Amino acid sequence: MSLTRSSVWRPFFALAALFIMVGGPMHPRGNMAEMLGDHNWVLSHSLMLVGFLSLLVGLILYNRGVAAPERTRRWVRLAAIGTALQAIEMAFHTASVVDHDNLIAARATPVLTTHMWLAVALYPIFAALIIGLIIAGARDRSLGSPWISWLGILGAIAHGAAAPLTVAFHIPWAPMLFPFLLLLALWLLLTALWPSGSGVLARA
Repeated sequence: MSLTRSSVWRPFFALAALFIMVGGPMHPRGNMAEMLGDHNWVLSHSLMLVGFLSLLVGLILYNRGVAAPERTRRWVRLAAIGTALQAIEMAFHTASVVDHDNLIAARATPVLTTHMWLAVALYPIFAALIIGLIIAGARDRSLGSPWISWLGILGAIAHGAAAPLTVAFHIPWAPMLFPFLLLLALWLLLTALWPSGSGVLARA
């Protein structure tokens, strides 16, 4: 496939998927103190941060280079906003490691606390805007396909619910939702490879 202006977004979608697929499973396990003390905390979240930043670049390039239907373009713009917010949260998520000693000593944990409340607020926003994009792209045959949209939707729903249910409502089984982000990553990868529909024309 030649990398034209209308397809330059594709490598960034693929990179986003791969960074999330590698970083996500590296997430440490245990209680919060144990996870912050694990060297994989920074590596795992740094990789996912790069993944979200890659997705943001891909969305911007799609919006600039592809003459998609207006519904898709509107949701691409909204999804870019949601992805930027998710990247900000992931930056705090990664930086929470600085509060490891404070957590153990029962002192204030400003970065960790900020990350947790940002996650509660921003995970659902990111999920809702990405789901809107997936549905619009599938309906317009402009991004992805109805055949794979369920993967992204299920992954986004689980991701959006995971932080609020875990942090705000302390539901014991909620942490098992976090790995479902890999389904969204799979949708990103498949979308990067999926042929554009007939409703999409390359911009001159």
